[in-house]
Amino acid sequence: MKHVICLAVASLLATSANAAEMKWSGSAGYRYEQTSADDGSGGNIANTRNKAHGYRANLGVSGGWENVEWGVGVRTNRAGSANDDHVFANNGNNFGIGFEQAWFRYVREFGSLDFSVTAGRQRNVFAYDNVSQNLFDNDVRFDGLGWQFKFGMFSLNAAQYTLGGFGTFAATNPNAQGTSNVSVNDALEATPGAQRLTYLFGIQPTMNWKFSDDIEAMFGVGYYYWKDDSNTNTLGGSSLAGSLPGAAAAGAYRIGNPRQWQFTTAVSLPYSLSFNGEFVMNKQSNFNNTSGVAVTASPEVSRSAWSAGLTYGSLKKAHDFSVGYAYGSKGIGSVINRYSHEKFQADNKGHTIRAAYAIADNFHLGARAILTKEIEQLATNGTAKPNQGKNNYWELTGGVMF
Repeated sequence: MKHVICLAVASLLATSANAAEMKWSGSAGYRYEQTSADDGSGGNIANTRNKAHGYRANLGVSGGWENVEWGVGVRTNRAGSANDDHVFANNGNNFGIGFEQAWFRYVREFGSLDFSVTAGRQRNVFAYDNVSQNLFDNDVRFDGLGWQFKFGMFSLNAAQYTLGGFGTFAATNPNAQGTSNVSVNDALEATPGAQRLTYLFGIQPTMNWKFSDDIEAMFGVGYYYWKDDSNTNTLGGSSLAGSLPGAAAAGAYRIGNPRQWQFTTAVSLPYSLSFNGEFVMNKQSNFNNTSGVAVTASPEVSRSAWSAGLTYGSLKKAHDFSVGYAYGSKGIGSVINRYSHEKFQADNKGHTIRAAYAIADNFHLGARAILTKEIEQLATNGTAKPNQGKNNYWELTGGVMF
């Protein structure tokens, strides 16, 4: 009996020791930005300029056992923004904190097949252009289930993510709008526009080739069904449109239940070069003008988006540097602004230029400029504007990480 007790205690201590092997990570940063948006309407209210000081930080911990992994973390959080974790100085009142991650993962090997399923708030399980952030922004976190299968050079990613609640009766339940908390009764359930949960379903096979020590390529094809008709994109592709008194109201197009095809690739090349490219086509969508124009009068607009970019170098240690250039185009009906790059919105095409330098191993400085022009050149009433709108953005950043 004593031997059994000793063995049980030893096993418990060993398990506790393994569970105590936790990994902490975190970062903090500062961003100064300037944005200039010309809506193309002409006159002295057409051009809006903005300056902002933003701050961000995150702290997380992860661990696990033989077949189970877990992670939890918090970060700065700006209400209503899924794709940007920067908050702005506002007498200390705008420094919100929220969960960045809260997940557990089951992993298992079946011979040559590696399998994992992640449940909870997590990073995106899909491969995408994480430089131009064409389809998905790097700051977006999803809630739900993410599945990954890997067999040699082949992989399969799949997910069922809950995006939140939406409905015309949200005023009767303020906790429902934008959250995974909805309420209905028998009468409302049969009513169009009743509160409902929204989802993202996706599947993506990928393939990796390693041609040499310096050349490696990934190619993926994804299909995504967004069971969500609550998203709108702004005409002209600027969040500043219509933000000041006297300026024309921003036109908006609703992207209802989009079904997207995605083709993405990432290639590492000799001489510290890397290439990223992506093409997205919204094959089917309930696409309506929500600015007062009849659906039948809404013009046909672009439903495709693409990006291609080249990067030199990476920040791995002190005195490393990197520079990059990318060109992209996002049709007004291609991607969802809420989940795509927040500074390069739909209905834009143009250039992104980046540079970064590591002062120390964990301390870096960066600069970025995004210079774009609108694609559709449509006014709120669906007619053509006299001039093409332009959006210019640049930022200076600094941050530490561990």
